[in-house]
Amino acid sequence: MSVSLRIVPYDIMKNLASRCLPQRILVRTAGLVFFCLMMLCSCVPSAVITAKDKAALASGEKALVLLRIQCSVDNQPCEPFIKPSFTVEPIFVFGLGTFETVGEPKYAIHGFLSQEARQAGWIYFLLPPGIYYLAVLGPDSAVISKTDSTNDFRDAPRWRLDVLENTKLIYVGTLHFTGKTEGKLLFGGKVIYPVNTDEIPLQDEREPASHLLAEHFPNAGEVKTILLQRWRPGDSIIIRTPKRSKNE
Repeated sequence: MSVSLRIVPYDIMKNLASRCLPQRILVRTAGLVFFCLMMLCSCVPSAVITAKDKAALASGEKALVLLRIQCSVDNQPCEPFIKPSFTVEPIFVFGLGTFETVGEPKYAIHGFLSQEARQAGWIYFLLPPGIYYLAVLGPDSAVISKTDSTNDFRDAPRWRLDVLENTKLIYVGTLHFTGKTEGKLLFGGKVIYPVNTDEIPLQDEREPASHLLAEHFPNAGEVKTILLQRWRPGDSIIIRTPKRSKNE
């Protein structure tokens, strides 16, 4: 199957997305209901590697993309993925722009390789080969109320993420976010909001990333490092037709 690349200017992409207002209203309503249910269950969805996912990873149809998030709030280290509870809410969520969304980020579920990896800020996505646009909301104590909105993801810091064919394990970098507190929430938690979102450092930690992935996937082969590329409003969007899986 031939694969084609397409470059979409930012203003054209924005117009395409704005034509889908009824769908966006439905997504917004569904997202609000979904996150209310999550809070009642005191949990946030995270990906779990199933037998089907492992088979896709082994065949090269999908790659495990590893990213590390580090965070400081009020100039103090802050664990980015504290397990949510009735009084503790998540402060980070993620969106991915794809071929289907013309690069516009939509809410994406991330996973953790272990509880230790979670505490250290390591997350992963399982993705077929292609070009993606990663948007990050956080650190923000109100982040759950924003994930149903395309506009909030559109304004979030964004990076281009490349997933190469025939690559099973990819490390894309470590992002350092900062936040500040201002008051307290109803149940005593801190009100956190992000700062310095224009300049978010990207660090290359390929050695600990390779060690972590080798521990969990000893037979998956070499870890490929493909660092994220910062994308800013006005930059072109490059999208690629997805490659069909062998089962399609």
